[in-house]
Amino acid sequence: MRVTTGIMKYKLEIPVPRKHWINRSHLHSSLGGVATQGITLIVAPAGSGKTTAMTQIVHGSKQRISWVSLDEHDNDLHRFWRYLVHTLQPHLSAGASDRLLSMLAEFSEHSVRPFLDQCLNELYEVAGPISVALDDYHLITRNEIHDSLNYWLDHLPSRIQVVIASRTEPPLKGLQTWHISGKMQRIGAHQLAFTPDHAEELCVSVLGRALPREWVISLVERTEGWAAGLQLVLITLLQRPSEQWPEWIRSQDMGKYIDNYLFREVWSGLDESTRIFVLETSVLKRFNTPLCEAVTGISDSEEKISDLQSRDLFLLPAGGDYYRYHHLAGDFYEAMLRNQSPERWNFLKRKACHAYARIGWYEEAVDLAFEAEAYDLATGLLDQHLHELVMRGEFRLIQEWFDRFPESFTLPGKLRLICAFVRTFMGKFDDARDMMAAMEAELDHSSSNEEQLENVSGLFFVKANHAFHSGQFQDWFRFADSIQQRLPQDPVFFEFNYNHNQPFVRYTTFGLKGALTDTTSALGWQITSILEQNGWGDSLMCQYVLQALVEGYYEWNELDQCKELLDRITAGSRYLNIAGLFVPVRLTMARLSLVRGDRAGARATIEQTLDRLEGASKGVWCQPLWTALADMDIQEGAVDRAEARMKDMNISPDQRVHLGSVQETLTLVRLLIAQRRIDESRSLLTRLLLQAEESGMVNIAVSIMVLQACADVAQGKKQDAFERIYHALARVQPFRYIRTFADEGVWLLELLEEMLAASAFDDQPELKTYARTLAAVLDAESAAGNSGPYPTVTGHSLTPQETEVVKLLHLGYTNQDIADELGLTLGTVKVYLNRIYSKLGVRSRTQAVLATTPAPPVSSIIQK
Repeated sequence: MRVTTGIMKYKLEIPVPRKHWINRSHLHSSLGGVATQGITLIVAPAGSGKTTAMTQIVHGSKQRISWVSLDEHDNDLHRFWRYLVHTLQPHLSAGASDRLLSMLAEFSEHSVRPFLDQCLNELYEVAGPISVALDDYHLITRNEIHDSLNYWLDHLPSRIQVVIASRTEPPLKGLQTWHISGKMQRIGAHQLAFTPDHAEELCVSVLGRALPREWVISLVERTEGWAAGLQLVLITLLQRPSEQWPEWIRSQDMGKYIDNYLFREVWSGLDESTRIFVLETSVLKRFNTPLCEAVTGISDSEEKISDLQSRDLFLLPAGGDYYRYHHLAGDFYEAMLRNQSPERWNFLKRKACHAYARIGWYEEAVDLAFEAEAYDLATGLLDQHLHELVMRGEFRLIQEWFDRFPESFTLPGKLRLICAFVRTFMGKFDDARDMMAAMEAELDHSSSNEEQLENVSGLFFVKANHAFHSGQFQDWFRFADSIQQRLPQDPVFFEFNYNHNQPFVRYTTFGLKGALTDTTSALGWQITSILEQNGWGDSLMCQYVLQALVEGYYEWNELDQCKELLDRITAGSRYLNIAGLFVPVRLTMARLSLVRGDRAGARATIEQTLDRLEGASKGVWCQPLWTALADMDIQEGAVDRAEARMKDMNISPDQRVHLGSVQETLTLVRLLIAQRRIDESRSLLTRLLLQAEESGMVNIAVSIMVLQACADVAQGKKQDAFERIYHALARVQPFRYIRTFADEGVWLLELLEEMLAASAFDDQPELKTYARTLAAVLDAESAAGNSGPYPTVTGHSLTPQETEVVKLLHLGYTNQDIADELGLTLGTVKVYLNRIYSKLGVRSRTQAVLATTPAPPVSSIIQK
């Protein structure tokens, strides 16, 4: 499943050398040669030649290049990083961009940190140096983008060179540190300024002849070497007879308004038809011949473009056969048009809006509609294309568009609902609630028609999401009780895909951070009931809520109810085609098989799921499935096989830990514990726990605490394990978690029994009852042989601690030796031995050693 991208490819094109390209090799010298690592920051005013300098630097580095030309729309966190992924894609390993984009599609602000860490992991796998260029960074104003870029730059591998061009100093917190440490090199306006030597080259290039040295020096001094100013001067000279040049150079006051003054000089030298052309095409951010003719009606647009290009009148290539005006020239021409003929300016903006929409440039078309104050046109465009933006999670951009409507303009109901939905996901719960309340009041007093039904349908969806995200449930239940009529389906709302990369729905933003309660269960039942009654049982919304309930009932150990709900999902075929549903459903099926002791069935379920995945979905979703197989390998004692799987997935303790790969990290920890690499496992768990706590992910935090206790047990630190399990139980007692503990098997049963025997819960009666309930579940499953142990002796269901005891038996250790080695009491060792004898079906130490001694290979017997 590839997430819809909506990428404008021209933004990723590396600029080609311009007509009057002057070699600025001194920039490389100022950097101490061509940089192969670190950050190069270019900060200078408009028209200073930042883009040209950056182009020369990255081309001069002889490295592979990734380029992004930023614009105002990129002030959306997800959109900004989506473009970075796409420009890096050619240099990443196969499937890496799909993995990153699927992580970026998560609709939580907390999803960005995991994405950044995974992006860094992928970049550490890249062979050879890369230059990454970010042009026009001054257009980025959001602090969350600055913070994310700062983190990314701070942890980049040394072979990645980043060049940033901006009119102002970027508010990145690490600038001073990077500069002091030598990681960052800075180019300012002074270094970009033309020297007399470079100015002489430019004169020859533009004028076709050299100017006297003293003239050149005078021009450099009076323009302060400003690139755009020098070019304007030379173009102005071209429009005058050469005999007037000496007097004009001596007499002109270029001053601080040099840009406006000289543009007027250039303007005065244009013929009437060219003036009309540049004025009317200035409303277009990018254009080619067909666009110019469609918007302006000027039939000789191709000739005009060719003439402007040949005379170097600030016309720049913009990818493919498109062009744009230099920002300074374009702003000057458009301001002149608007002052001279505001009606014509408005008319052309509207025509440009329609023309851009026809060729699929919808975002730029929306901007043009707002500039022309054509709000009806803007709402029409948004109504057609907001679905894609919502699915991409570009909520900040959507919100900025909504903010551009004046208060006096009444948005259509559907757009107001989307606005409330976006504000809900951005955490603005009160604003969203007020918007929905106002709309609900309007609907109560309006006649029943198709549009009203569509709005009630949308309100149903938005209120449900608001309840899940904000925890404000009462308003939802009141509204749900009032819905009687059959409602039409709106794909913007009921076909929203919540899951792009999580192995379980409970890990998504929609999953309430693992906080399962009776209230959320009742909410889920009511939502699915209403949806099914109205014919939407097959909608994504209904299917995802059902799967959320499935996972909740599994956690509560209400397995019959879990199975019944799974059967409802799998009775249809919809889930088979949506990877975000398909994988969680199949993983839950495998878990149910494991609880029943059917390991072969669990494996078959996972392997068949892997076989069914195709295309981009395979690259994104295989990892959690492979991880599930590795987890089963560890349970069955096939540690080497599990290790091989983890290596195939490039998962190692050296990688950055993040919430986007929880299952992989927890399985890696289990592997490390089985291999007695306890310190490495502790380090991973500590880092992951900090992130889980920061994000409020209860289910993840508790799973980590349980594994920390497992590591404690492996090192004989029983008291530490007691404390961790105590805190874990206290954390989720209100949610009645069962399977998070029960799936751990015998080692946790033994620990709970020891804690209960030691009166660890006597100060908390309710917690003691909870612990006893868990112990009873574990004991029953252990007696049935379905307890999910983690043996390390092939073919025997032994816990890690029991396996260690057996290993010491093989070495001839006495009971006291074993107690000393593992930090146990003599009585505990005897308990372990009795359990080992029972599992192996033997009665003595000698028989236990013989039973766990691998048989020699058949080939060796034959040879003997």
